[in-house]
Amino acid sequence: MWLQKLVYIANGWNLAINREPLTGARVEAWDGGPVYRTIWNHLRDFGSDRKTRLLCDNEGQPFEADLAPGETSVIQHVWDRYGSFTGSELSRMTHQEGTPWSNAYFGKGQNAPLSEADIQQHFIELALAGRS
Repeated sequence: MWLQKLVYIANGWNLAINREPLTGARVEAWDGGPVYRTIWNHLRDFGSDRKTRLLCDNEGQPFEADLAPGETSVIQHVWDRYGSFTGSELSRMTHQEGTPWSNAYFGKGQNAPLSEADIQQHFIELALAGRS
């Protein structure tokens, strides 16, 4: 849950700031909040060591991503701002009324895709309200 929420938040901030998604994966409105099915499918195979095994190679070295400088800045900001939150805390943030998750979940139903435009607008509104 924790990694799913951080990816969602990073993608939202990147949409708001750089006007581009960080991932081409579709995000869905699951009971547990915004979920990238591709990440969920990958993580379910890793068991309790999922964070380390997902992010590191067999020698324990972190994978590197080919990111633009603006994307790197967004990810660093998200990590600095949200990385210490628990999965439950992040889930409460994404489950609030009026969020893209609640709009999709209660408007279209469980597992409905979240609108990229809705995600972008939500994070623009957070930025304008000074809520990074």
